[in-house]
Amino acid sequence: MLLLGAERFLRERAFSGAKEATDLPVWAAAKDAVRDRNRTFDDMLSADPRDPHSLLTAIRARSTHGWHPRVIVPFDDWTVASANPVNCALGLTGLDATTVTNTRDKYAMKRALLAAGVQTPRSELVQSDEELLTAVDTIGLPVVIKPYDFGGSVGVVLAATREEALTGLAESKAMVARHGATYGILGDKYLVEQYVDSDNEVSVEVLCGAGRAQALAVTEKYLSPPPWFAEVAQLVPSHRAGDRTLTDLAEQTCVALGIDRGIAHVEIKFAADGTAWVIEAAARPAGGLVMDQVERAYSVSPYRLHVGSYLGSDLLDVALGAVPGKSSAVACLNAPPGQIQDIQAGKPLPPEVRSLSINAKRGDFSQVTRDNLTLGEGFIELEWDELFTEKTKLPIEVARQVADQIFVVGDAVGG
Repeated sequence: MLLLGAERFLRERAFSGAKEATDLPVWAAAKDAVRDRNRTFDDMLSADPRDPHSLLTAIRARSTHGWHPRVIVPFDDWTVASANPVNCALGLTGLDATTVTNTRDKYAMKRALLAAGVQTPRSELVQSDEELLTAVDTIGLPVVIKPYDFGGSVGVVLAATREEALTGLAESKAMVARHGATYGILGDKYLVEQYVDSDNEVSVEVLCGAGRAQALAVTEKYLSPPPWFAEVAQLVPSHRAGDRTLTDLAEQTCVALGIDRGIAHVEIKFAADGTAWVIEAAARPAGGLVMDQVERAYSVSPYRLHVGSYLGSDLLDVALGAVPGKSSAVACLNAPPGQIQDIQAGKPLPPEVRSLSINAKRGDFSQVTRDNLTLGEGFIELEWDELFTEKTKLPIEVARQVADQIFVVGDAVGG
């Protein structure tokens, strides 16, 4: 069993879920499996998990020694694209090529959703400043600008004026220039999209099958203030978890995009009048430790369901029967603006904290602009033995309390 993208930091539970789903050896891939070996896995391929040619070369070399993959399972946006041609070349099952396009190309996604009658914001595809301004005039301000082929809210900017739109496009291009080569992002086109003015956003984690889908969990999202949309905390389950209109919409989205296996991640915003709008969807499990929170809250491994589905098992009844027994969250630790003078991590923590991780070090400057490829100066996981019936601020409040306790910034030291 070859997992792509599961070797990354914070995806460790993917291995455990795969082991629950199969008795096969579970492998991963890395460009240099000697110098960058992840010892969690039973073995590693020396191959770029985002490059089909590299993967096929490494797989065929191992095949001469009797090792053949049963199926290649993607775990992030970039390996969704690479796993498909490898599965096809080896005669293995996988996502359809059209599905890969519909879930990686956000403009193609919008067209597929609209064709299926799924409510999603109007959008236009642009390359130049001139095309941008034409799209702004067509859609109307404010608009959201985003790369058409990136994920995780990276490079997503809100613009309320034509001038802000031009600046926003430049900022989005700069973000792609910063990360594009690492993630194989072209960054040659951008989506200009109708803005749904609301900070009420959820994701629905959906297990998919052939022509049908079943919602597993609803995740409450907490976003940074506009014009950026970084996800600073996520809580499972959302107080909206029992809303069948919401989960039906997420399931309809997956069917419309042709996602017929694995866990999918559907992002939905609610307008001021309560209308639900599908923002986008991905044919892979959520990142940012969301799957760990789902497993803790529901006592079901979404990674097991993801891998099992790729193996051909029909597990939709397992997703249907999953019931949350507690609330679980992950939240960024964001230091106040300035240079970090000291890190005091040894103080007692609030009782709901289940894990603490600090990325920053003394001398670092706290991150002002979040790009969703970082987790602030660190992160915490939280847990409560209750299910919230309305949106709670606790994940943000506890994270702020812990960050203020840990990070000494600027002139505060020695004061």
